[in-house]
Amino acid sequence: MYHIKNKPVIIIDGTLYLYRSYFTFQFFEKNQENPYGAIYGILKTIKNILLKCYNSKKIIIIFDSSEKTFRNKIFNAYKNNRPKMPNALYIQIKPLLHILKNIGIKTLRIPGIEADDIIGSFAYKLEECGEKVLIVSHDKDMIQLLTNNISILNTSNNEIITPKKIKKKYGINPQEFIDLLALMGDKSDNIPGVPKIGIKTALFLLQTFSNIQNIYNNIEKIKLLSLRNAKNISNQLKIYKDTAFLSYKLAKIKLDVPIYISSDDIILEEICFKKLSNTIKKYNIKQKNSHNNSF
Repeated sequence: MYHIKNKPVIIIDGTLYLYRSYFTFQFFEKNQENPYGAIYGILKTIKNILLKCYNSKKIIIIFDSSEKTFRNKIFNAYKNNRPKMPNALYIQIKPLLHILKNIGIKTLRIPGIEADDIIGSFAYKLEECGEKVLIVSHDKDMIQLLTNNISILNTSNNEIITPKKIKKKYGINPQEFIDLLALMGDKSDNIPGVPKIGIKTALFLLQTFSNIQNIYNNIEKIKLLSLRNAKNISNQLKIYKDTAFLSYKLAKIKLDVPIYISSDDIILEEICFKKLSNTIKKYNIKQKNSHNNSF
């Protein structure tokens, strides 16, 4: 059981776990006209989280929508390195949403808004209302959202990530992860960053100047630092200044998306957990039958 003093509001990065479940449980698709590996994986993830998080009664799953976002408008190549969603995954989304609704688990998608921006805006809204929040994700973009009341659960290693852990590990505050991504870029989202600046150099600069604006305010001092190739780094920063600030805009999660629900709207009823368990059992039986038929 995870060590959280108060029962938090749980916000699950649904899009991330949708893909993760699909690729983890692809074997569910053998001899099946209607694949359901992603559905099974998401349901198991939810059950495990509820069991390990002091049976928190407030939970919501956030998904991306299919529409373009403001990031695509300011940078056409944003996320264009990602392959199209597999059809075998796409056709599971509608039935998954239907199942979650029947179980009583709230989901949220907003047209033209990325899941990250919904998660960030809702988490901060909840914090303002005095709630503790646990974001379930292993996306490094989420680190910038950490506060004393907002933590992250990485289910890959069952670690609870807090601001203190980030400061100890990287020497910077969570909010400065935006600046880190702006400098070094992010291949997964196709955020360009500044060429030839990796994580070690970016961290050194941020530990010295705190943020990207201060770095450029002190650009002439960089070549005097005890940093390998300091002069070349200074030149790179000058050349790619516009790219650095564009990358900052792309990396920064919005915190002002209008969210018209509260924590009272996402309270689970007692019957929800039983419905969830029964649904998982049904899919597990189907999986066993599919597995047996494949040999």
